[in-house]
Amino acid sequence: MEPLAFLRCLDCLYAIPLIFATSFVYAASRNENTQNLVYYALRMSATLGFFMVLTFVVMMILF
Repeated sequence: MEPLAFLRCLDCLYAIPLIFATSFVYAASRNENTQNLVYYALRMSATLGFFMVLTFVVMMILF
């Protein structure tokens, strides 16, 4: 095992812009009102981020 293998976990930070982009595109396709769009996109980002972190933790435990 490499001594700095834990730094590979930092590669997960690339998912943050993808989560925001996906959320805003999805919200924009559902809403036209700007206030609703931002609220829905932030809520969707939190949901996606939560499930991605949950999946990551489960995989770290199992593997």
